[in-house]
Amino acid sequence: MSLSRDKIRRLPRKPGVYLMKSASGDVLYVGKAIDLRRRVSAHARGRRGSQPFVPAAIPHADEIDYIVTDTEKEALLLENNLIKEHRPRYNVRLKDDTAYAHLRLSVNEEYPALTITRNLHKDGARYFGPYSSADAARKTVRFLQKVFPLRSCSSAELSRRTRPCVKYQIKRCSGPCCGMISGAGYQGLVDRIILFLSGKTGSLLSLLENEMGAEAARMNYERAGEIRDTVVAIRKTVERQKSVSPDDADRDAIGVYREGTRGEAAVLCVRGGKLIGKRAIALEGISGDEAAVVREILISHYLGGTCVPPEILLPVLPEDCAALESLLAGERGGGEVSILAPRRGAKRALVILASTNAEASFISRGARELEWEQLLDEMRRRFGLPSPPKRIECVDVSNISGSCAVGAVAVFSDGVSHKRDYRRFHITLEGGADDCGMIYEVLTRRIRRAMQSGTLPDLIVVDGGKGQLHAAVSALNDLGARGIRAIAIAKERETGGRKMPERVFLEGRKNAVPLRPGSRITLFLQRVRDEAHRFAIGGHRGLRMRRLLASELEGIEGIGEKRSALLLSRFGDVEGIAGAPVEELQRVLGNSAVARMVYDYFLGRREKR
Repeated sequence: MSLSRDKIRRLPRKPGVYLMKSASGDVLYVGKAIDLRRRVSAHARGRRGSQPFVPAAIPHADEIDYIVTDTEKEALLLENNLIKEHRPRYNVRLKDDTAYAHLRLSVNEEYPALTITRNLHKDGARYFGPYSSADAARKTVRFLQKVFPLRSCSSAELSRRTRPCVKYQIKRCSGPCCGMISGAGYQGLVDRIILFLSGKTGSLLSLLENEMGAEAARMNYERAGEIRDTVVAIRKTVERQKSVSPDDADRDAIGVYREGTRGEAAVLCVRGGKLIGKRAIALEGISGDEAAVVREILISHYLGGTCVPPEILLPVLPEDCAALESLLAGERGGGEVSILAPRRGAKRALVILASTNAEASFISRGARELEWEQLLDEMRRRFGLPSPPKRIECVDVSNISGSCAVGAVAVFSDGVSHKRDYRRFHITLEGGADDCGMIYEVLTRRIRRAMQSGTLPDLIVVDGGKGQLHAAVSALNDLGARGIRAIAIAKERETGGRKMPERVFLEGRKNAVPLRPGSRITLFLQRVRDEAHRFAIGGHRGLRMRRLLASELEGIEGIGEKRSALLLSRFGDVEGIAGAPVEELQRVLGNSAVARMVYDYFLGRREKR
């Protein structure tokens, strides 16, 4: 062991976070302690109570660093942040670090709107979730928009609208922008949505049925019929949810399944006694007891942007349960949080159900990983690659006769798209539509950056034929990235009355490799290419629209390229600029005379209408 007694004795007897480091400075393990010296000393002596992950890290540790905090709660927060930053080898690694989809109801505004978000903020709004997927959240919003039509436009658009939009005409908005609904009436819609999303569907249905009876008594049968349809729609939705709890409480249940150093966790979300969703999290680097694993899941899951319920059920309790409850109560924004490990009854059955889901998810994930490994090995053999390509990047360009040219890179790793690694490039090449030259420029810029960050791909896929492949290979060779292979996939086409299937061009091979329609390789390469194409077209359209808008603004005296960019950045589009008061324009432009010219230009345009 490289950690000397002198180094340990220098540690303070205060709460904080410690970082075990190798001789090269790499962080091996991050932990928190109420007493830093006592905890690290326990690790060094291998005493019981020491975290089970640490014995494997200690032989490689040469230094220990620490950060003192005032409280154990602060240490928990700091530990979570440092684990995310350094991703230590000997901490449990949660592979699924995607922020969960939530619904945000902006109750702090005069006319609240319901939107989907992955970022939770303490901004006065109410958040509901998490949802198992963004698609599930979108379906919920569409349903609620149909039965309780809140506005879906932005606050800026709401403030400048002078007549109802098409959504009002199709009864997907109540028209608050133009006074089509009173403030009290709109608040009634908001209150009903809160009841629904809080799982209090029984109270909501009773309220609606009472309103339906009152409208019928007033012989307002049309309105009574609308309320009846709403009741029917809500009942159908509620019937699809599975009741798993004898009460109407909100709680989460976490189950864990493990095999060796790998495993899976499942989080079941119960709202109002109904199971509304499940989230699976892959675990790697597991060693030691289940309590330590559960603790890492709690910290990573709930401090990563997820609504905290008032009750969390676990298979076992972590050692610092009281500190975790205090920390999660703060994240919840008020109210206590109870962390329980039930031993019998309905709550225990819910934990067992979560563990069963974790096992099923682990088996399913293993099957997908095996299928992915088989596909990569098949690609290696088919295309003559030195090894299975773990990281695949696809390059595509989009332009109109060379103008507004945008290059895009889509990234796939472990069989899934990594959208955070996607990149767009505004192509600077001049001289018309030269796809090969554009691919050369995009790849040169992309690989140069990848060399700096250490995230080089194993395989480059370009959309096209021999010319595009030659451009990609030339870019790689010029940068000295000869360990990266490139292929080009050509679309299906007809030549000489004969239909040619999609095919792949390889470096150093004259004839293309035909792709069998419907094969695993064909479907995967089509998916990769289509994703890059979609991303490139989106960038091209956005650039073209911005240039069109900028050209209109630059027609105003005193507005050039820089000032038009400032205006579009602040207001989003020309309509936003047109509806802005002159004082706001002056704050953005920093010149009262130019701001007045912009204001007068759009005022004149409105008067002509």
